[in-house]
Amino acid sequence: MKRRYAFGFILISSLTVSAQFAVPAMRFDKHGPRTPHTRPIAPQENRGNAFYTESFDTDLNGWEVVTPTGQVDWKWTNVGPGPTTSTYPVPALNTSTPSGWAIIDDDYDGVNGQNTNASLISPVIDLSTAGTQYLKVEFDQYFQEFQLDTTFVGVSTDGGLTWSEVLINEEVGRDGRPNPELVDVDISSFVAENPSNVRIRFRYVSTWDYGWQVDNIAIRELPANDMAILRASSTAFDYENTGFAFMDYSIYPQSEVTSMTPSATLKNKGYLDQTGVQLVVDVQGPNGSEQSTQSTAAVYSPSTETVETADAFTPSGALGDYSVTFTVAQNETDELPSNNTLVNTFKVSDFVYAHDDGATQSAITQGIDAENQPFEVGHHFSLINDGLLTAVQVAVHANTPVGTSVHGVIYNPSTTSGEHPGLIEFTDEYTVTTADLNESGDANFITMAFETPIQLLAGQTYLIMAGTFEGDAGLEYAYSGSSEAQISIIHFPDLLTDFEFYLTRTPMVRILINGGVGITENVTNISNLSNQPNPFTGSTTITFGVETSAPVSILVHDATGRIIHTETLGKLPAGQHRYVFSAEGLAAGVYTYTIQAGANSSTRRMLVSR
Repeated sequence: MKRRYAFGFILISSLTVSAQFAVPAMRFDKHGPRTPHTRPIAPQENRGNAFYTESFDTDLNGWEVVTPTGQVDWKWTNVGPGPTTSTYPVPALNTSTPSGWAIIDDDYDGVNGQNTNASLISPVIDLSTAGTQYLKVEFDQYFQEFQLDTTFVGVSTDGGLTWSEVLINEEVGRDGRPNPELVDVDISSFVAENPSNVRIRFRYVSTWDYGWQVDNIAIRELPANDMAILRASSTAFDYENTGFAFMDYSIYPQSEVTSMTPSATLKNKGYLDQTGVQLVVDVQGPNGSEQSTQSTAAVYSPSTETVETADAFTPSGALGDYSVTFTVAQNETDELPSNNTLVNTFKVSDFVYAHDDGATQSAITQGIDAENQPFEVGHHFSLINDGLLTAVQVAVHANTPVGTSVHGVIYNPSTTSGEHPGLIEFTDEYTVTTADLNESGDANFITMAFETPIQLLAGQTYLIMAGTFEGDAGLEYAYSGSSEAQISIIHFPDLLTDFEFYLTRTPMVRILINGGVGITENVTNISNLSNQPNPFTGSTTITFGVETSAPVSILVHDATGRIIHTETLGKLPAGQHRYVFSAEGLAAGVYTYTIQAGANSSTRRMLVSR
């Protein structure tokens, strides 16, 4: 049974700005890359000699808390942030659980509209025996921003009377940072004046926001030669400048394989110039090497950070797995080679179009702000070629009660902030079974077919989602990976305000499209298409009319979009025609059949039962 939401197209004149509510989907927030494309911290790697370390395993160990503005203090924790009503709750820093770390928990401890300026300051550190003038402070962090917080690392050599600071986080997005993220700061010039009297400061400035978590602080020898890849992408996606073009998908259907432009952010983390620096990009497909290219050699002075772009390439489109390996090389011998390589992967499939990384990490719920509200999660999909959308797939988390209903839905995205997207069509509702539930690492997808496949047009972007009409039923969507801003959306269609936000946790919502290139869903030459009986067990009779004589063929697809039967019926005269289709050997389920008459086609759904 289908049910329509009771919403209209409502323009919201104002939005509440606080840490408890997300921003509209069209806001240009910045944040980090998809999680798989970010270099993970490797605890076993040799990061250089350490002259000071602090792991906060049991308490703050003499670090001083100074809060000149506001009531939110730095504190020690071994559990993470406190529970709040935020739509995007802050996770614990991954490096430390269940050991301790330092946190400023602005979302839990703060007050709407309250300014905060709070510092965590080390005891005096004597670095006079370090034996080198080149030093860095290094730490693990998780930083989640709503909109108005900024963080700094400072160094003092006069007992804290004056400070030299480096900006660490600003405008990075609500949950777009890697967790954990390894950060290092060159403090050589700051400590040179008096290395025996060094204090380190972590300073957080905000108007009620999410907070900052830090751990595993170390002062180490800065290497002479260390080039690093900070992040990389196989596409040229840039929402602010190009909109939804060039989105980075994890699975491409063959009909949507397109040109890609790899790029990576490189940084000289050493204290010497690095010469002959090149970004090398190697693309491997199912049948072997597809491209190898490198950027023009350059010189990187210390702390230089630049985006390098490789030559564009178009994947062969062969079905299977692809890898894009990014490597930075230089003339000097790199002292920390573990940060020289990143690998991005994607697949090419028959019909699946996906953003997620394919293995359940955790769950997405409404959040306490919208508790019990109907809600949808999904993504924007852009079409390179015409195609037919046959179904929406979703993975639901194991916390979802069996018997909960879920459906698929397609919209035209709204271009006006505060306005609902334009509804195109729903699938039928599906009732969740035990076999559909996903624990961590699982990838069980529910397939929800449209009664009539939806024509998708080349050059258009669609918002395609999974949803529930019963917000209080406890449905939780699985997510896997991390999305760039504006791609993944959570939508509350029954709310009058704050009803659509972007997610950077990637919902496991996929679509199935068949090629359909050059075929229009046009009934000008086709009439009265139907089949009886429907549902059926053995066979069904498909009837249709042809208005003018034309070559006619029939195609049958399963729920995944795979063609399971095709037959050319020849050039048929104008009039009514019959075709008997046998279900022998077919599993019970939803199938679609398409009659093609010349350049026209029409599609209907049929149900095989057992």
